[in-house]
Amino acid sequence: MNSKRSTIVFLATLVLVALLLSFMITRPFLKPFAFAVILAIVFYPMQSYMLRVTKRRRGWSALLSTLAVLLLFGVPAFIIATLAANEALTAAHYLSRRSAEEGGLTQFIMVLAERPLRWVGHWIDLSHYNLKAIITSNAQKVSLGMVGFGAAVLSNIAQFTVDAVITLVILFFFFRDGKEWALRAGKLTPLSESQVSHLYQNISDTIIANVYGILCVGAAQGVLTGIAMRIVGVPSSLLLGLAAGFASIIPVVGSSLVWVPTAIYLLVNGALWKGIFLLVWGAVVISSADNIVRPMVVAGRVELHPMVLVFFILGGVEAFGFLGLFLGPVVASVLAAVFTMLREELIASETHVERSVPV
Repeated sequence: MNSKRSTIVFLATLVLVALLLSFMITRPFLKPFAFAVILAIVFYPMQSYMLRVTKRRRGWSALLSTLAVLLLFGVPAFIIATLAANEALTAAHYLSRRSAEEGGLTQFIMVLAERPLRWVGHWIDLSHYNLKAIITSNAQKVSLGMVGFGAAVLSNIAQFTVDAVITLVILFFFFRDGKEWALRAGKLTPLSESQVSHLYQNISDTIIANVYGILCVGAAQGVLTGIAMRIVGVPSSLLLGLAAGFASIIPVVGSSLVWVPTAIYLLVNGALWKGIFLLVWGAVVISSADNIVRPMVVAGRVELHPMVLVFFILGGVEAFGFLGLFLGPVVASVLAAVFTMLREELIASETHVERSVPV
């Protein structure tokens, strides 16, 4: 007996050490792994269709599904990047031309800032400040900062490309062997088949609902922001719409990061009605898109209180960054499902004890 217990303790210790080493080795790939899990769950219906098309050839179906995901995300990303680059070049040419017309960058900024400073001057005495020297100094800092920002963007693009390739490779194996791995993992737990199935279904529904909700809200808010920018005549309305769509995934503030500063800029520069229109449109139309679109998409899939979801999303983002948008709701859903299972097991245990006690 002691020999068997020693063997179990030794093996358990060995497993813990192996798990720790495995975590340290695979840590750089955990985010691509998690995104591959999310994509595999979202696109599982497509993989099932590919299996039927390829007559149950898992390798070919996984390859076709992975290529389809690549095209689905790669082509729109390329188009969006191209359009954004064109808009950015147009804006850069405009700023360069206006700067040359006004006699240099500092003078151009002084011209732009003239009306806002006049507006601020109604409440604050600015005569004690050498505004030109301040603007010149800060313009130089901004130029240096832009160089560093450009280098950081290039570095992030390179890292994103590497992570995307790793994600696609992992996704291929999930498409090919993921179902079998999930069944094996379920058998390693002491849960019944129905409990494992319920847990997997909970995770799947939460991920799918969250992904669809994020995409639909982002698309709606991006389009509505672009329309508003075009109405008020702001340049680069397409670029601002895209920025609002991407910003919509940021909890609490969302797309207001785009339309609020634009509205303030319009108000300060004397375009009073345009600024007011943009503020009202943003507060009433753009912001309400989240409250209308997301419930329509999520309805029936996630059985969690909205406040619980908000807290877990915010906490997930704080702990895991962008990935937390998906992990937070999944953890909340799993926690709710586990509590439900535990309650059912306790009730069943109490019922069994009551029946076994003689009257």
